[in-house]
Amino acid sequence: MAVRYQIVNPILKSLGWNPENPEEVMPNLSTEEGTPDYCLLKNGKEILFIETKKLSADIERKEIVSQLAKYCFGEGTKYGLLTNGGVWILFKAFQEGTKMGERILWKTDIERDDTMATLRKLKTISKENIENIENLIRKLQILDEIWNSLVDDPEELIRGLIPVFKGLLGEGYPDYEFEPSEIEDFLKEKITELIVPTEETEIIPSGTSTWGGTRPRKMIIGNNVYNIRNSYEILTQTAEWLIKNGKLRKIDCPIPAGPKRYLVNTEPKHRYGNNFRAPKRLSNGLYIEVHYSTAGIISYARRLLERFGYRGDILKLQ
Repeated sequence: MAVRYQIVNPILKSLGWNPENPEEVMPNLSTEEGTPDYCLLKNGKEILFIETKKLSADIERKEIVSQLAKYCFGEGTKYGLLTNGGVWILFKAFQEGTKMGERILWKTDIERDDTMATLRKLKTISKENIENIENLIRKLQILDEIWNSLVDDPEELIRGLIPVFKGLLGEGYPDYEFEPSEIEDFLKEKITELIVPTEETEIIPSGTSTWGGTRPRKMIIGNNVYNIRNSYEILTQTAEWLIKNGKLRKIDCPIPAGPKRYLVNTEPKHRYGNNFRAPKRLSNGLYIEVHYSTAGIISYARRLLERFGYRGDILKLQ
């Protein structure tokens, strides 16, 4: 009740919902499958069930997720949201051929994640936006894919910035001539600083995807410990762990790494037929692209876990 009144209600209010109006926010709605904590309604239609738990609860436990899925499926609503006040997870209630854990649309931790990133996700369930939720979520995914492709291939980002810099230099500093190589080298330096931290690090804390120090020598996923000689093994071992747990099948492919590239595919080729730069063949015959920096490898390993319903921070590196 404390989570509901002190955290969830104020957030719903900030998103345009009135928690005191049962025509918008119906608490403890009785359904054939039980009583969800909230049901958001618009124009008299049930749109989203919300189930809340206490702050210390692990809301990704199978029984909690299944409870929410039953509410949604029984009432025919597409979406359900779980929260313990800190972590918020939006699910798609049903989709043929998938398990609940594979239907996470977004997840955010309001205490740990970037504030603007959290706001972008929460706004998809605002009163104004909720009827257009599927389109908004796909747009978020597209923006993330494009940004991650630029981060992993900064040359494309640099090429896009060069004409902008040339224009600004020509307008603001016409008395100075800059060689193209001067501009390009400067942008490479600055973008590298932006994307890859330079400080020494000995252990990667769980929940982060950056790496600025020496190459990690050990990785841990759940109860499995792996010694690693090359950074790319972080990604391949993560993929093999998923395969061992019944995930990452041919039917799941291709798995995108950006608008033009694939991370995993049935053949070592990207969207438009370009070959993987550094393909590795997995035990089930799939191919995974490992041509990334150490930071990129870690980021993609965690995103791969999240794609199949696991928390990215179950991967720990030393």
